[in-house]
Amino acid sequence: MAGLLGIGLTGINSSQANLLTTSHNITNAKTPGYNRQTAIVTTNDPHFTGAGFFGQGSRVETVRRQYDQFLGQQVLSASARKEELSAYNTQLTQLDNLLADPLAGLAPALSDFFKGVQDVATNPASIPGRQALISRAESLASRFNGLDARLDEIGSLTEGQIAGAVESIDTYARQIAEMNQQIGTVQVAGPSLQANDLLDQRDTLVAELNKLVKVSTVTERDGSLSVFVGTGQALVVGTTASELAVRPDPSDPLHGTIELRTAGGGAVPLPDSLFTGGQLGGLLKFRSEMLDPARDKLDQIAFDFASAFNSTHQNGRDLAGADGGAFFTPMGQVSGAAGAMRVAISDPRAIAAAASGTAPVGPSDNRNALALAALQTDKSVVTVGSGTATAGSAYSQLVSSVGNKAREVQIGLKAQKAQLDQATAAQQALSGVNLDEEAANLIRYQQSYQAAARVMSVAGTLFDEILSIAR
Repeated sequence: MAGLLGIGLTGINSSQANLLTTSHNITNAKTPGYNRQTAIVTTNDPHFTGAGFFGQGSRVETVRRQYDQFLGQQVLSASARKEELSAYNTQLTQLDNLLADPLAGLAPALSDFFKGVQDVATNPASIPGRQALISRAESLASRFNGLDARLDEIGSLTEGQIAGAVESIDTYARQIAEMNQQIGTVQVAGPSLQANDLLDQRDTLVAELNKLVKVSTVTERDGSLSVFVGTGQALVVGTTASELAVRPDPSDPLHGTIELRTAGGGAVPLPDSLFTGGQLGGLLKFRSEMLDPARDKLDQIAFDFASAFNSTHQNGRDLAGADGGAFFTPMGQVSGAAGAMRVAISDPRAIAAAASGTAPVGPSDNRNALALAALQTDKSVVTVGSGTATAGSAYSQLVSSVGNKAREVQIGLKAQKAQLDQATAAQQALSGVNLDEEAANLIRYQQSYQAAARVMSVAGTLFDEILSIAR
């Protein structure tokens, strides 16, 4: 009877373990990062008799979480790429809206300015026309200044987000290191008996970290998880987390450089190319691929246009017959030209509409004004890459390149979202909790528990019968 009671008891224990595990699955069905758990029940070693081997019931070997490293890595890779494109798209949309704005962009201001030049060429003796040209020139300079200021704002916002992402990365790295320590303490029996819920929590931290920067992981023999970024830069090793920080770039104060803090208190600068994927990767790519080139191209347009206009203006004479001076304030360098652009003259009589030469200047002389107006279609005014273009065409090329990239990123983001959904669906098919399936399991294990209890009841009845015979 003792054997029958023992077998019934093992059945109750096994059924109870399955009921507990199933209930745990049901209550965590909507918990982010939770992986479905299964109680692994195996057969006890049989008892040998002269008649053969008799079973000794069952035992619970372990509780295993349904997790596949390959599927998990696919989700991490898709998530990192999606977050990268999302961050890139958010910043790039701002830049595209700024440059392509039909009212706030540079194109309408350039067109309006040259309309003023043509008005002066039509009636060079008109003081109101000359004054209107100066006003339109000031509007053009203000437009350059405004675009430069707005680009600085986008740059400052990007730098702030980069610093915030790095700070969050440090926080997640410390939490993962602490979780490694906690898991190592709990799993005293070795990695084969896993602390499933703690592992889920650690994987959730890794998933959140992966949204900030693409990471790769290696599970060590002691159960700890080492986390790496880029081509192998260690972020977490065992219970030790590296610390990242952002400091101003000595060669460019508008940029922040990411550095690795060393144990001795020093700092090692890290290249931007090390941080791929995630929000940080998207911000760094936007800064290097779109924001900096857009700022440089705008400065180049401002510098070349002002230089060409000044050069032509200085070839003419004003209403008093004096040689023309600089129309725009001369700029010594290309960098910062858009923000530094100013109108140098305020007296409408100082506009050099007449041609220079030995002949007397008449108020109707418009030859130099025509030369100034011709700069609107002069394809050698602005340097664009290895060639040249008009100021309007150079700006149109800038707008077009930003717009094309914005559409490319939007299409890529849409495709990446679909890929992430597919990877998540495949992962959840294995690791997710199906409430219908768990409800069926609950009934099945309840019946198993009742059947095991019935075995013990039968054993008790038989034992009572033997006692009654003895009496």
